[in-house]
Amino acid sequence: MKTARIFWSLGSILVNITIGIYIYLQNKGPINLAERFQFVNDNWTMYGGHWKAEFLIMILVAVGAFYFALYFKSISWTIISMGQLIILWTYPLMLAGYRNTPLEIALMTNEMATITFVFGNLIFFIGLFYMYLQSAILKKWLYYVALSLSGIAALLFLAIVLGIITWKDALVLAPIINILYLINAYYGWQLKPLTSN
Repeated sequence: MKTARIFWSLGSILVNITIGIYIYLQNKGPINLAERFQFVNDNWTMYGGHWKAEFLIMILVAVGAFYFALYFKSISWTIISMGQLIILWTYPLMLAGYRNTPLEIALMTNEMATITFVFGNLIFFIGLFYMYLQSAILKKWLYYVALSLSGIAALLFLAIVLGIITWKDALVLAPIINILYLINAYYGWQLKPLTSN
């Protein structure tokens, strides 16, 4: 239980760092896609290293979520775990599909990675919303903040899926997700083992 709490909470904190780095890297590269892919390859140590680190961090979060799903026998943790599992597929796609590949392959990989990431996050945040809806751990004010932010995040990714906004538009609301991940870290650390009667 303690190891799962550490994995979930540490991973949730470290995700915040990778989100900040991702936004920095997005702003650093050229806007034109062909030039951007070339820029990524020219700076592969930085981009590839970031994605590998993020992949490992997301694995920490996934392992914690899977343990909680099994331990608490909870549908909300199961939904969270499934979302996280889908998100994990994003990283092998990018690591294998962007490096020294023809533009057509890179574009197809980019589309696949984006769709995988967006759908995974949609499921992940729906699971979080359901988990916080049933939560009795957080103080009342933090409960409402967590519930609101997870609901907004789920609606945000649903809007991307429906084509109402683009992934680039959604980056404006990254601070919402940053705050939510910090709450996730705190929530995971507050989880207690079940008591037997």
